[in-house]
Amino acid sequence: MIRLGTVLALYLLNLPFADSLFVVGLSLPLFAIVIVGLGRLRSRDFQIGDIFWFCLFIYFVISPLQRIHGDRIGGATAITAYAYDPAEYALAMLVVVVFAFPFLFVSMQSDEQPVGTDVRPAIPFILFLNVVAFILFAMSEGGFERLLSSRLEQDGSQPFIASMLFLAVQSASACLVAAYCRLSPRRLTAVSMLLLVLVLLAVARNPFNAPRFVLLAVWGPVFLALAGGKLSAAKFYLCGLVALTILFPILNITTRSGLEGLQDLSQVSVVGNFFDIPSVDVFDMAVHSVRYMSTHDLMWGEKLTAVVLFFVPRAVWPGKPIVGGLDIGNDLFAAGMYGTPNLSLFLGCDFYMDFGFVGVVLGGFACAFLLGAMIRFNQDRFFGVRVLQFFIAASLPILLRGPVGAVLPLFLCQLFVAKLLSVSLRRFVQPPAQLAAVRAWRRW
Repeated sequence: MIRLGTVLALYLLNLPFADSLFVVGLSLPLFAIVIVGLGRLRSRDFQIGDIFWFCLFIYFVISPLQRIHGDRIGGATAITAYAYDPAEYALAMLVVVVFAFPFLFVSMQSDEQPVGTDVRPAIPFILFLNVVAFILFAMSEGGFERLLSSRLEQDGSQPFIASMLFLAVQSASACLVAAYCRLSPRRLTAVSMLLLVLVLLAVARNPFNAPRFVLLAVWGPVFLALAGGKLSAAKFYLCGLVALTILFPILNITTRSGLEGLQDLSQVSVVGNFFDIPSVDVFDMAVHSVRYMSTHDLMWGEKLTAVVLFFVPRAVWPGKPIVGGLDIGNDLFAAGMYGTPNLSLFLGCDFYMDFGFVGVVLGGFACAFLLGAMIRFNQDRFFGVRVLQFFIAASLPILLRGPVGAVLPLFLCQLFVAKLLSVSLRRFVQPPAQLAAVRAWRRW
């Protein structure tokens, strides 16, 4: 009930502020899909489905209610140079609805059946791996001086291509240390190791040198591991609202302005942010992608090529296509609507730009299948918790927001590293009898 109650309450609270009945009707199809998707989640604990459906709800149900004003779209402070007609709004929403529909058939909750094995690697090795990964990451980013500077102060040079792999090793090993800390009887030693990996992770990625969604992808799994993966659904939705109205607006300032941005924190308005959630422009970009494609031919796989071949550096392939988000971003940036062309774009819009609605239909089913496969085949446990699923949950907000090609490297590297550790360290397995005893101790 807490899931349905939360989204229904948020919807009803924002409904009176909708610009017109057309906007209300525009939001209803996806709202119905979200209700059905959340209704399929039976566990009282937080599940991957919670973050998937809640993100779609905020991006494409609440955001249109708050941001559409006649033929203009954008928050109260938006600089709008384009006027859109109702057909463009409806077509953009249709892209989202058609793409999201197949995900109703994906089970987005963890298998609660007990497992017979539990990978428990030697923690000194994991700690050593963490420290080495941190050093390599710092070197790949251009040294500690660049790493400790704010994003605005960092030069625009491209970091070493393996940088995301080193960060993935660091974040994955930090997760394992956090999971180990919960169960270790040697509390002082475990807490000391945990503090070490947290300090190193804070140096690598913090609110002053990294985008807020990267922070979520790196730090989210660590916090979930500390909680043993047992976060109630009620706590998740409370944390989600706090993140949207307080945490993310603060990070939006600090990640762009560094320490100097702290003086602007007084401008953050919790109530104002609740009814005009800042920086949620995913539907805006979907609408403009429809406008963009009305004057351009289909790309015939160009955008998806940029997404799938993200790992190929432009130094090797100078003519590699750019992701759809940059096409839309360059258009809006040239119109003076945004301060950067690096903007979000929902993955369904990439399929739409490449193959029209045929691409949206096929892409929706393909992506739903891939997400279901990732959830099913990443049930591996480390120290009693499903670490790999933490990475999926923490990266879903930015994967849904897009552009996917720009955020895939870290996510896939995290899954690769965690899976590699799981397979290579299988000899460090908890026997079933001992595992049952550990579970009993945890329940006690």
